[in-house]
Amino acid sequence: MLKVWMIRLSVLCNILVLAVTVLLLTSPSMVVGKILDGMRQARQDFFSAYPVASKDVVFLGDSITHSGQWDEIFPEVSSRNRGVSGDTTTNILERLDQVTDGQPKAIFLKIGTNDLTHGPSDREDSYSQYREILQRIRSESPATQVFVQSILPRAAQFREEVETFNRHIKTHCAELGMVFIDVYSSFQSEDGSLEDSFTYDELHLNGSGYKQWQSLLKPYVQAL
Repeated sequence: MLKVWMIRLSVLCNILVLAVTVLLLTSPSMVVGKILDGMRQARQDFFSAYPVASKDVVFLGDSITHSGQWDEIFPEVSSRNRGVSGDTTTNILERLDQVTDGQPKAIFLKIGTNDLTHGPSDREDSYSQYREILQRIRSESPATQVFVQSILPRAAQFREEVETFNRHIKTHCAELGMVFIDVYSSFQSEDGSLEDSFTYDELHLNGSGYKQWQSLLKPYVQAL
C-alpha cells in the first residue's frame, strides 16, 4: 500500500514539474507578470498600512528605487521608499494617491525604464502619462517639492530610446517649472550603456551605483 502511494506521489510531482516547465517555456512573460503583480500588491498593501506623512521625503519609482535603502543613504531626513519592482508610468499613476494623500515634503521621482520593455505599446502614451504624473503631484500636493530624475542608462541597444525619453522628461519639467536632475550622464559609459562599475546586469545598481546616485542627489536633499 505504501509503495502504491509513493508511486502516485512521484507521478504527481512529475506532472507538476512538467506543468511548470511547460508554462515557463510557453509563457515566461505570464509567469513573470504574475510574480510582479503579487509583489506589487504586497508593496501597496504595506504602503496603505504605513502612509506617507507631511515630514517625509519620498523616493518614488521602480525596482532601482525599490532596492535603495534610503533611510541609510540619507539618514538626515525622514525618507519613505515608494519604489515597486517592475513599475511603469501606468503603475505610478494607479498608486500615486498613496503618496500625494500624505502631502510629503518632497518627492524624488525616477520612472520610465520599464516602459521601454513592458509599458504602453505606443511610446507617446508613456510620455503623456509621465506628464500626467507631474501634473497630478502639483495639483494633489501643491506644497511638495518635486525633483524629477532622468532615466538611467541600461544596455547599449536601449541608448536611443532612453535618451529620447529623457528629452521628453526634461521638456515636461521645463514647461511645468519643475526641477530636472540629469543622472543619466553620470552613469553612462562610452557606448551609452550603464557603466559596468555601477551595475551587475546592465540595468540595476550595485553598491557603487547607489553611492554615485547618493552623491548626485545629496545637494538637493541637503537643501530641503
